[in-house]
Amino acid sequence: MTKKTVFPFTKEFPALGRRLGGRRMIYLDSACTALKLKSAAVAHNELLLHLGGCGGRRSSHALARAVEERFDWARTGAAAFTGAESADEIIFTSGATEAANIFAGAFPFTPARNEVILSPLEHNSVFLPFYNLSKAGKIKLKVMPLKGFKPDIKAFERMLSKRTALVCAARASNFFGGVIDLKRIAAPAGAAGAAVFSDDAQYAPTHPVGAASSGADALAFSGHKLGAPFGTGVLWVKKALLARLNPFKVGGGVVKNVEVSGSGFKVEYLRDYQGFEAGIQNYAGAVALAGAFKTLSALGPQNIRAHLAAIVAYAYERLSAVKEIKVLGEPEDLKNGALIPFVPARRGFSPADLNIFLNAHYKDRFIAVRTGRHCADLASLSSGLAETVRLSFFVYTSKRDIDAFISALRKYLSFL
Repeated sequence: MTKKTVFPFTKEFPALGRRLGGRRMIYLDSACTALKLKSAAVAHNELLLHLGGCGGRRSSHALARAVEERFDWARTGAAAFTGAESADEIIFTSGATEAANIFAGAFPFTPARNEVILSPLEHNSVFLPFYNLSKAGKIKLKVMPLKGFKPDIKAFERMLSKRTALVCAARASNFFGGVIDLKRIAAPAGAAGAAVFSDDAQYAPTHPVGAASSGADALAFSGHKLGAPFGTGVLWVKKALLARLNPFKVGGGVVKNVEVSGSGFKVEYLRDYQGFEAGIQNYAGAVALAGAFKTLSALGPQNIRAHLAAIVAYAYERLSAVKEIKVLGEPEDLKNGALIPFVPARRGFSPADLNIFLNAHYKDRFIAVRTGRHCADLASLSSGLAETVRLSFFVYTSKRDIDAFISALRKYLSFL
């Protein structure tokens, strides 16, 4: 690929050419999961079928070494895409959900510092691990107020104390559009001695990640949202914090030494990423994920960003002309993200019914969108919005996709 790549970029996504029940697909649900890259699938199958051996430095035969070389290559690629200072800061996971659970369970809370402050935009995959810790009496959990679809920064600053250990703030929400300036949260958090974790599941596919300069001490994202296989993801932890994390998910491959100690045992765990990748890893998935990174990097992060800004701006213009709905967010902010949510502005309009209509009314096509709370209960409760309709976009989204949705929306409204 070159800088002359034309957007929408569709040739790497075979699903776009597939018909389901004889109907073509118009896909506007990439915030849930992106369609999958052909290059990632090929890389996955090649390792699975042609190598498929035991990595993790367990065995020393030629096949194991070949698998480990590919795994190391994948980690180097993940570090480059993430913007890490070292590949040793990259932990492969099954996705952002596992990453958040590992990080929550491993974080070194102390009796003097055991408070966690969450953004009101956090996905349940971040909220629930810390909720469970608070329910078990291990931490105290606080949630920032919402102000204009964003965290209330001034209120957050007042919430900080000498007991604050960790602040969690996603750079891009899956409930509202746009992005947040993480450094506005990281600066006061750091001044208070707290670490910062960012769920970048919605941010990483469509923005340069730049982990080392992001303001975060740790961040996570899923591979499936950027065209890689399901069950892949990255947890990045800054080296100084990584050295302080406690062993959490343990098993084969994370032990440096076990010896008898008195009447029991003494276990010494490996450091850096090696202490957090227990068991046989998804080697094929990691290589496929690195393949997806390579494809997106070749497209150019700035080119991807420009394409999505144009798509969001066009979608906002078309949606704003429909009087029966209310778009959530301002155009200048929304164009920095990759999704647009809206709610009904007239009686009788049901998001759930619209979803049924989009999938059942037309004989030649169906339109995939998302309705509901989007696994973001904090945002729903903080905003008082029980459900929204969400259109979300990726590199393959075209203005024709938006036009098709607007036509279907107006058709649905005509029946009310």
